[in-house]
Amino acid sequence: MAAVHTQRAQIELFRAVKPDRAVDAVVEQIVDLIQAGRLRDQEVLPGERRLATAMGVSRHTIREAIETLQDAGVLAVEAGGSGGTRVASIWMPESLVGDHEPPDAEKVFEALEARRVVEPRVAQLAALRGTTQDFDAIRETIGLQRANQSNWWQITQGNVLFHRLLWRAARNPELESSMRSIYRSLSGPLYAVLSHDEDSAATEESIQLHEETLEAVMRGDPDVVEEVMDRHLRYLEQRCESMYGRARIRGVPKFLIGG
Repeated sequence: MAAVHTQRAQIELFRAVKPDRAVDAVVEQIVDLIQAGRLRDQEVLPGERRLATAMGVSRHTIREAIETLQDAGVLAVEAGGSGGTRVASIWMPESLVGDHEPPDAEKVFEALEARRVVEPRVAQLAALRGTTQDFDAIRETIGLQRANQSNWWQITQGNVLFHRLLWRAARNPELESSMRSIYRSLSGPLYAVLSHDEDSAATEESIQLHEETLEAVMRGDPDVVEEVMDRHLRYLEQRCESMYGRARIRGVPKFLIGG
């Protein structure tokens, strides 16, 4: 993404955290804001005092969290009057993203079912409410995926960023929160599928699905969005079925149906 050295993040992005494991909570919140595209590459964070007030923690806690993210290469701290803490990289090291071991099949298939119910509707709302700025930001994530096709870890993060920006374009915080919860359950399978998928054709298919999804959303036709999202969701569903060696939805024998 293009550097925006003079842009400073709005303090309203940051929210209070619970006092237990406060440092981890601050780190997780900043990571989440970057993964959601709300903190962009090279953007400058508010000062320690303002962050501490917004998050309801001490400046020492903020400093520890910043040091953790600095050590991970995500943030950079620059001294001087024009310095500050800026986003040094949008790429999260594996240590900051949490456990990405796939859970048991039932939980994954439940999450995939929930995704089928919710995300196509979110995409249709994005088609209704999205702005040119939203679509430009989503297009940037596709460029990131194309530029990093040989790196499954960055492809995965670009994939997640695409969806986070799509949800935000729907302008419904409740639905956005629901999709975040669903994707937390799907992060393990997503990482597992892409880390073992060395087929360049499969990677190209994934990127093309993102391009087609954005094109459909920009056209604003809900029926077209529905059709494209069906194919988009099927991409991960089919790979999860292959990974677990079973069907997501079990077929009903004909003798039970009759006719």
